[in-house]
Amino acid sequence: MESTRTSLRIHKRCAEAKDIVVLELRNHNQQALAPFTAGSHLEVYLKKGLIRHYSLLNSPTETDRYVIAIHLSGESKGGSSFIHENFAVGDQLEVSLPRNNFILGEHQEYIFIAGGIGITPILSMIDWCNIHQKKWKLFYTVRNKQRAGFYEYLSETYNENTHFHFNDEHQLQHLDLDAILENTSSTAHIYCCGPNSLMQNLKEKSAAMSDRVHFEWFSAAQVAVDSDVIGDQQPFTVKLKNMDQEIEVLADQTILEALENAGYELPFSCRAGICRTCETKVCAGTPDHLDMILSDEERAANQSMLICVSRSKSPVLELEI
Repeated sequence: MESTRTSLRIHKRCAEAKDIVVLELRNHNQQALAPFTAGSHLEVYLKKGLIRHYSLLNSPTETDRYVIAIHLSGESKGGSSFIHENFAVGDQLEVSLPRNNFILGEHQEYIFIAGGIGITPILSMIDWCNIHQKKWKLFYTVRNKQRAGFYEYLSETYNENTHFHFNDEHQLQHLDLDAILENTSSTAHIYCCGPNSLMQNLKEKSAAMSDRVHFEWFSAAQVAVDSDVIGDQQPFTVKLKNMDQEIEVLADQTILEALENAGYELPFSCRAGICRTCETKVCAGTPDHLDMILSDEERAANQSMLICVSRSKSPVLELEI
């Protein structure tokens, strides 16, 4: 499900914190950009089919620009490092229309928990809350102040609503999620984005109120698997509806890998089940959903799947490819 692409000019570039670069994107002819909602992101198309997702951090009320922040990851596979090293003011960046997998619902009260670069989707949500006069509080945890993106903006503008937690100032102790949950009202919804360790911890601690806790995953979480199940995956057949062809998927392959080996070029990005770039319609068969992003309702419907990680429970799976 490939998004419509557009080429935007880098109007501004600035360093926000250690290893974080902020890019302001505009139309070269100053025309209005497609609207977006709080929590949205852009797909950024880079070299050799590489796609990366970056949250829109500016206000959804703005129609003249998109603002994204790129954290230079120490484990970069070419995305963040390529942008940091190769793009300057005046360059063109090819992006998708805004997409949203982290939708901000209408609630009475909001608790935002952000870790590191996970602050980026939260910023547009805070702006929405202020516009709609909603009650909110932010808990922002970072290794140290030097790595805290948008620290000055948050401390100067929203100091009363924001609690900063710098690990190096707390004897490397992590944010106290238990205390946050104990003081969260029954009407509040929690929105969390950050490192997997933070989100997995929150997910476990908030299991009793899971319907009120929402996550944006930047990378796939490590899920504990029963040792008897590991290595027990079975091969299956994928039938390509539009190609009238069948492809065998081996026990140690993903569907995406099997199709690539067969010569098909399909859109993908994360290869970890945390975005929807490779989402594909299911025509027949029963998928085994192993992603991190489809809702329980979407999984139960079995109308689509993420072929970069998910497999099949049935011997044959027909996809609209």
